[in-house]
Parts: sequence; C-alpha cells; structure tokens
Amino acid sequence: MKQIVVIGGGPAGVEAAVAAAQGNTQVTLISEGPLGGRTGWDSLLPSKVWLHAAEVAGVAAHAAAEGVQLGAVQVEPAAVLGRIKAVAQRWSEREAQRLQAAGVNVINGVAAFSGPHELVVRNGENQQVLAADAVIIATGSVPRFPPTMKPDGQRIIAPRFASTLSTLPPDMIVIGGGPTGSEFASLFSRLGVKVTWIVGAPGVLPMFDPAAGQALAAAMAAQGVTIHQVDVERAERTEAGVAVTTTDGVTHTAAMAFLAIGRVPDLSRLNLAAAGLQVGENGQLAIDNYGRTEAGHIFAVGDAAGGPMLANRALAQAWIAGRTAAELPAPGYCPHTVVSAVYTVPEIAQVGIVSGGEGELQRVRASYTASLKAYLGDETEGWVELVFDAANRQIRGGIAVGAHAADLLAPVALAIQSGATIADLAAIFAAYPTLSEAVFAAARAVQ
Repeated sequence: MKQIVVIGGGPAGVEAAVAAAQGNTQVTLISEGPLGGRTGWDSLLPSKVWLHAAEVAGVAAHAAAEGVQLGAVQVEPAAVLGRIKAVAQRWSEREAQRLQAAGVNVINGVAAFSGPHELVVRNGENQQVLAADAVIIATGSVPRFPPTMKPDGQRIIAPRFASTLSTLPPDMIVIGGGPTGSEFASLFSRLGVKVTWIVGAPGVLPMFDPAAGQALAAAMAAQGVTIHQVDVERAERTEAGVAVTTTDGVTHTAAMAFLAIGRVPDLSRLNLAAAGLQVGENGQLAIDNYGRTEAGHIFAVGDAAGGPMLANRALAQAWIAGRTAAELPAPGYCPHTVVSAVYTVPEIAQVGIVSGGEGELQRVRASYTASLKAYLGDETEGWVELVFDAANRQIRGGIAVGAHAADLLAPVALAIQSGATIADLAAIFAAYPTLSEAVFAAARAVQ
C-alpha cells in the first residue's frame, strides 16, 4: 500500500489528503495547528465573516426601501469576533470529519524533510519519523513585510488580526490595491470608518481587466474612500496613531493602518535541501500541471506553489495532486477555469482569458438590468462581459462587476472547460428571475 504524507492542515491539505485516500493508499496529514490552517483561523475565514456582517448590515440599512421597517443598524465588533470563532470551530470540525471518513491519519506538529522519502515531525519535545512514497506540500503562505512596514498588532495591523479586531477606529489607512486590500478598504468603509486607500502605482486590482478595476475605484470613491495611486515608502506608529509616507513625499495620518502588501510561500522550515529540492529566485518551487516538483514524488499545491494565491486554485491543484500521487486519473491543472473573485461592493470577478492579440478576441456585455432580479434587490448597476474567440466563437473568458459576480461566472468557467461557444450559451435560459440571466443575455446579444 502506497504511503502518502500531506503537509498542511488548511483547505488545500485536506483536499489533497481526501483525494489521495481514494486510491490504494495510507494517507497521513500533518497539521501544525487546528485543522483549517491559516485560511480558517487567521485570514480568509475571519475576513469573510466580517464581510458577511457588513453585507447583512447593508441589507438591513436599506430595508425601509423594500417596505420593511427595522430599528437602528449597528455592527458590534465583539459579536463579530465571537461569530468568527464559532464558524472557524465548526469548519475545523467539518474538515476533521471529512478526513476521518476518508481514513486519513492526522498528526499535529511541524514537518521537515530528513531525506527524499523521510520526514521528521516535531511537536514540542516529541518527534517522530515518517516514511513516504509521495509527499504533498500544502503549507500555505505567510505575509511579506518590508522593513519599513511591519504590523504591531495594535495600530498597524494585517489580515491575520481580523480575528482580534475588537474595536473599529474612526479612520484607517489601507495599503495595497490587490484583492485583500480592496476587500478590507470596502469593509472598513461600509462599517463607517473613514478610509484612505493607498493602492500603489499599478492602481486598483492590476491583475484584473482594467474595466473591473476602474469600476471598483469609482464605486469606492463614491462611497467616500480617498484613493491615492502611489507607492508607500514607510508606515510608522506615532503618539496619536500612524503616519504613512508615500514616495511622492506626502505623509498621511490616521488612527490605524492596515497592510495588505503580499504573501510568499511558507517553505522555509521544510529543509527542502534534504529532499533534493531548491526554491527558485521567486521563492517558489517549480511544478508541472499535476503539482509535481523536480523530485517527481514530491508535490506542491496552493499558496505553497506560488501565485496567484486563490483558495479555489489551491483546492483544484490539491485535488489533482492527491489523485496523481495515488496513481488515480486526473486532468492537468487548467488556470483558465479558476474564477478570481474580490468580495467588495461591487463584487468583482474574472475567469479565463480576457485580453489577447488584436482582433483575436471579441467581447460582449450585458447589464444586470437584463434580469428582473436586479430590480427586486436594487442591483441594476452590475454588468457581465463575455470574451470569445473571433474565429470559432468559443468562450475564452468572462468578467463580472456587481452583486454575486463570482457566482455568475461559474457557467462561464464550465463553458471554457467544455469548449462551449457563444451559441451554446445563447441557447440557455436561466431560472427567472435570477441575476445569472445576464450571462446568457450577453451571449444572445452577439450578432
């Protein structure tokens, strides 16, 4: 029976372990902390609980327009923190149940290679040695902070402090124009915090189609967020709060600052040299479409394999690597079917190829107003855009801006995967009324 060891107790590690356990295997998962990993306890889940609280508050605040009378709406940080702990615990228990049902053995500790097929797992003063026919590295990522910008956990914070933010400041400087910076800038603004958003020279969401980033920037400005497209030189604590100095020589002040300036794979404690592996200059391990490193029996998935650092990308890679390690059939990883989503207001999502050579791709857009549902929820400002091949009309990508944008692109991802054409989508009529009608309305608008 093949022995497979998975390093990492986050979503990617659990997914890889469950997938690998479907073969003729004995799978062991090594988790440094509670199941759920940093994603479940420190970063993604806490931020999404905060975002959900803000969403509920927003709906309640506009209830009167829907004919529903409510009292004063207020988000209580202490209650949100309690909700974070409860949801994280329930999710961790659910992951444990999945592993148990799959027959995966779970060990707590920190793993390091002592040879190509051998790992030492340390938990305090205790340690044990594991032999492995295959190893899947799913250790996630850690924040990257330059010397001039480091969190102190009080006035200068980062995403991992979302689970301990017991009070909201009157004003906040958010540093970073990527998905995390965008989400927290939107979150704090919706919770009544005066936000100064320093997005960096590349602008808002530089990895997305320009129209999407521009739409978010315009919406945030309309919400009262002050946006500066300039790089930050340093962020430091002062007697009154924080001071953030940008490369144009301007100093911005506020009660607190939030850093969302990037992450790097967490590989430093693995002793990869003992396994014959070396991290590249970009801080990543080179992998193929199945997650295999140069050492063919060792795989890397999710954030541990570098960017883009998306949870659904990590899950896809983990499932493929787990099945491949167990010698089960699996498709190669296809980045074009992974939906990138930013849970701001408006929500931003993108999938596939959205730009290309001159004349090779065509685009068609439909407004949310194509759906009655948009009028019911006062969500008519959104839009969906399909990108398709000019020659054969196959779907190549999609962009959505508005409520539930990420959900709307699921059928587009499937269309890309299956090689569907604009005509294939045009022939589908979604449930009426739903926002997803806009996707198929866009396809029918093509002449």
